[in-house]
Amino acid sequence: MFPKVPGAESRLALFTPEGFENRIGGFQPVTFRCDDVYATAEALKSRGVKLAAEPKKEIWGTMAKFRDPDGNEFVFSSK
Repeated sequence: MFPKVPGAESRLALFTPEGFENRIGGFQPVTFRCDDVYATAEALKSRGVKLAAEPKKEIWGTMAKFRDPDGNEFVFSSK
């Protein structure tokens, strides 16, 4: 899964500023780094997460996309 900052209880909270409601349910410019995209994809799918894009090797590394319950898409990647 996604690494935690040692000693931190960090969480991610998404919010929508007034006037930007049209951004809900679309691609978000956020990338989560992980050590192994393939293993992370399998772990997420085993928990019921829907992938928007299966793992794919690119020239810069490996990436995949997942959707949150509101339909927002995020990238997770590794070298």
